[in-house]
Amino acid sequence: MDAEQVWKLWRRLLRDETLQQQLFQAQGATQWLQHFPEDERTILQAYAGQFDRVKWFVENYQFRLVNSFTNALETGAPLTLRALINIGLDLPTLSRTFLREHDWFDFGPRVYGYCDAVLEFLLERQELADHPEIRDLIGLERECVHLYTGLMDVAVPVPGRYQRTAQARLHHSRFALSHWLRDKTQLGRGPLEPACQHILVYLPNPEARHKFTLISPQAARLYADLEQPRLLEDLASHAPHDGDDLAVLGKLHQLNAIRMPA
Repeated sequence: MDAEQVWKLWRRLLRDETLQQQLFQAQGATQWLQHFPEDERTILQAYAGQFDRVKWFVENYQFRLVNSFTNALETGAPLTLRALINIGLDLPTLSRTFLREHDWFDFGPRVYGYCDAVLEFLLERQELADHPEIRDLIGLERECVHLYTGLMDVAVPVPGRYQRTAQARLHHSRFALSHWLRDKTQLGRGPLEPACQHILVYLPNPEARHKFTLISPQAARLYADLEQPRLLEDLASHAPHDGDDLAVLGKLHQLNAIRMPA
């Protein structure tokens, strides 16, 4: 047997539920193998000869992945996880649904990428149709995830211009998420007041975890205008000049959201 092909077929067996069902239901019989290429038949016949041990490995692989769904949320979106628990969502069932949609893909150490995929999946779930506040919270925590995954994309400083850093992200909420951020025991419990809030996710320093802070509409406007590095006069041209612009830019700088001109 070719070692590489044995490995690839094993990986396929771990993820392909149709193939698993054929193998396990055959109970060691090999008639079902006739439609496979000869080289694959040889390998699958070896697996069929010890299908009970193969089944044990497959079930353990799936058990680990089902748990890793929750672990990914715990790492990248703990507030969302707590809100989902508080509304009584069946996380193991959701996890299996997600994993089947992704053919039981193992994200391995890419925990934040895994979490981002889970959050995207949750946004489309009918189970959250009656919980728009939690969907808003998911949007906030996706910004947290993108903050960490974007830390390697460090922009080269542009002399003389204001520009964003990789240490912050901005979420425009549709509900007063600040209530849940202040009192995490209430996550997911009851409706929130509809309110447009500008929530900055930022890293106080390279060793710290992210924090949240509300910023003003003016600060949000200036931050949005800095999608590309700009001179101060370029920023002022997008709206009537406000004498507070420099103070607001200074505050965004203190929060590590922007870089000031050298």
